[in-house]
Order: sequence, then structure tokens, then C-alpha cells
Amino acid sequence: SLDLSEVNDQVFSTKMMGDGAAIVPTDGTIYAPVDGEITVAYETKHAYGIKSDDGAEVLIHVGIDTVNLKGEHFTSNVTQGQKIKKGDVLGTADLKAIQAAGYDTTVMVIITNTMNYESVARIEQTDVKHGDDLIAITAVTEN
Repeated sequence: SLDLSEVNDQVFSTKMMGDGAAIVPTDGTIYAPVDGEITVAYETKHAYGIKSDDGAEVLIHVGIDTVNLKGEHFTSNVTQGQKIKKGDVLGTADLKAIQAAGYDTTVMVIITNTMNYESVARIEQTDVKHGDDLIAITAVTEN
């Protein structure tokens, strides 16, 4: 996984939207990283908003500037309000076609409510496999 500061998009690299992690995908299937509910299912199918059962607000953004593809090369299997489980397939991205269209396919996973936590940190690993945890979240402890 990559640190967000390495991502070629200022909105993500400056962690303006929150902290998290990025991966360069080799497989175009997008899996739910948590149990929760789909809060945003973009018509363009390039991003998903999820509220986890433990309150983390997760944004999965597939590629950089891929909103401009207007859904081309993407499929989505979910709708807003749908309950999901970790490992469910949210949708797919045709990585080769997206790259051929001139887009970076890096996937960002952002905790958009980072401010609600003591810490949100990328779990450092080189070869991320389906099912691996990307981000460690530490809740704020009451003193």
C-alpha cells in the first residue's frame, strides 16, 4: 500500500478529505472493506461512501480524475442505503481500459471522519491481498 502523500492528486495527498491508504490495483474487483451501509453510490461508479457498523466513514475512490469517465469501464453492484458485509463485491473497474483512456488507477481508501479518531494510520505492507486490512483506526479514549 502507499501513503496518501504519494498519490498524484492533491485532494488526497494533502489528506484534506481524511487519512487512509492507497493501493495500485492488479485486480479490478472492488470489495467492501468493512461491514456497514452504503451512504453514497455515485452514478459514475468510480467511488463509494460507506458508514461502517462501528461509525467509520469510508470513501473508496477508484482512480484519479476517473469521475470524467462518467461510469464508462465501471460496474456497480450496490445502491445507497444497502447493507454490506466485509468482502462483498461493490463493483468492478476495467483497469486496462481505464489506463488506456489515460487515467491513473490508484485506489484511495479514506476515513473521511478521521477527526473523530485518536489516530488513523496506514498499515504498512508491500503486497496487499484481498481481505488484508489497510488502515488501523484507534478510537479516542475518554480520560
